[in-house]
Amino acid sequence: MEIRPASPSDGAVLGGLISRFFAEEGFAAPAGVIARRTGVFLRQPDNAAFVAFDGEAAIGVVTITTSYGLEVGWCAEIEDLYVLPDNRRHGVGGRLLDAALAWCRERGCSKAEIIVTPDGDARHGLTTWYAARGFSDGGRRLLELPL
Repeated sequence: MEIRPASPSDGAVLGGLISRFFAEEGFAAPAGVIARRTGVFLRQPDNAAFVAFDGEAAIGVVTITTSYGLEVGWCAEIEDLYVLPDNRRHGVGGRLLDAALAWCRERGCSKAEIIVTPDGDARHGLTTWYAARGFSDGGRRLLELPL
């Protein structure tokens, strides 16, 4: 298995994995929208993505965004972490997360955050998985306002 950074030329690979992830999780984003957003995402200097390959086959992806704020300086959000079902429980997700966190540290991020949905936690035990990798519940709540 090889983990490598995604570039704009990897848009179709990244978009395909993210589309599959969103479909499995029931997120409402059509493939055309994801394809368009993937191109924009990969051109942003404060974003990154890493793709796991088994030979020529893409088997997993992690996406990261960063922002700069007054409270913590550079902060990263692990936006998406997805591994194809047949490749789960073989360390792919952990290696993708390690690559993402190394990138965050290199950029000078003071912390990394991840949003865990109640459904994702119930179906995949995400809180436990991330806690085993050093993440903790900071007690803050995410409130949304669709625009």
